[in-house]
Order: sequence, then structure tokens, then C-alpha cells
Amino acid sequence: MIIKIANDGSARAEMVMDIPTEDDSLLANVYTSLMIKQGTWFRDLEFGSRLHLLARAKNTEQTAALAEEYAKEALQWLITAKKATTIDVQAMRSGLDRLQLLVSVTKANGQTIAFEIFTEVV
Repeated sequence: MIIKIANDGSARAEMVMDIPTEDDSLLANVYTSLMIKQGTWFRDLEFGSRLHLLARAKNTEQTAALAEEYAKEALQWLITAKKATTIDVQAMRSGLDRLQLLVSVTKANGQTIAFEIFTEVV
């Protein structure tokens, strides 16, 4: 299953949300973990991601590597909480001003769910 989530207006036409009921919680956890700026969640200042720090970064291989690192860091709690066994993140440069993050989460039962998330860069 591939879920495309975009946080910019230019990708609205390609948003696909075909979500089975049993995966709603995991999808919400991944989305929230990546979209909330680290340090702004009232219950835990460590929760969230640092992806927002890349908004002014140039679209380079180094920026893509940082995006992968930030996403893995934000999702690590899913493994600690035993909601997932592995998390794989791959960043690809998409055009001049976007990074595409491909996130694959393997649940405890072995089922793998893939997410496709875009983030804006300069």
C-alpha cells in the first residue's frame, strides 16, 4: 500500500488516502511524527521531526541525507514502543525545490506499509 501525503498546495491532485481501518493508528503516528516540528509538542518536547529545518536548505545530496536522518530520528519511537520492528527512509530529490521521502514501516506482525511524503526545500 502506498500513501501519498503532501504538505504543499501543488501536490493536492496526487494525494491518495486509501487507508484500511486497522492501520489508521500507525498512519496517524507516522504522519504526526514527521509533520510536527520537534520542540513544539506540549507533552514531549523531543517528539516530532526536524524536517522543518530543511525549508531553507538547498536541494543537495547532503540535504537529502539530513532529511533521511531527521525522519528516522522522528520515527524511532515507533520501534521503542514496539509498534514497528524496522523503519526504512529513502530521500530522493524531486525537481529543484522538493525532496520526496519514501518511508517503509514494518509492523510487529511483519506487514510493511509504505508512505510517500514531500517536503519543500530551496
